[in-house]
Amino acid sequence: MRSDRYLVAALLAVLLGLLLPGTASAGRVGGLLVTPGESVDEVPVRLKTDKGCPQGSTGYIATMKGHGLDNVVVVPTSDVLLSHTQGFVVPVANTFRDYATDNKTTLQGKYEITLSCIDAFSQQNFGDFTAVVDIPSAGHYAAVGEAKGPARNTDPIIPPELGLNTPQNPAPTPQPGQAQPQTQAQPGDEQPDGEPVDTAAPAADGGSGVHPFLYLGGGVVVLVAAAAIAAGVRRRAATAAEDTETETE
Repeated sequence: MRSDRYLVAALLAVLLGLLLPGTASAGRVGGLLVTPGESVDEVPVRLKTDKGCPQGSTGYIATMKGHGLDNVVVVPTSDVLLSHTQGFVVPVANTFRDYATDNKTTLQGKYEITLSCIDAFSQQNFGDFTAVVDIPSAGHYAAVGEAKGPARNTDPIIPPELGLNTPQNPAPTPQPGQAQPQTQAQPGDEQPDGEPVDTAAPAADGGSGVHPFLYLGGGVVVLVAAAAIAAGVRRRAATAAEDTETETE
């Protein structure tokens, strides 16, 4: 009877081992590049694997271990930009100082950062990428050895080959035989002969729409008429004076 119990327990252990894979580390498969490689502990940090995750992994998670930090998660479980064929970039969620503050500790000594390639559902570990970060003085950090990346984040997180860095509204490509779209001339643009293009709109005429020469002609007519009237008045005055003198004689 006792032997049967041992047999059943052994079978249950085997079944549990098959159905619930362990989460223990599967071993180191590569290194991490820390960027910036050396800086103050308040800057955003990126991690880059030196190759892709092993086949079978569907996500990753990163932790940090050292004085005051006991495997603190610095990159939550995700599959963003995960690659099985080449290295990929993962931004650390917060700064190193943030993790120290959250855990009520002061950064000192060396810390190991581990990015694990996992099955996002079962958390089975397929391999780790690791890097070591040293705290040479308060408020500063420096990656150790090959983990030390450039001083600035210069590479895009999203690789250009994914086609996500193209302009949002690219100009349409003209089809063969299709007329090229004309662009509107801007002030100061030059014509082929080198003279600038005048894009100012012509001055609008007055509200009556009458040409200025018509106003000039009308003024002349008025002046002539006024002179004729004045001459007529003078003639009448002279005739009246002559009649008065004749009656007096």
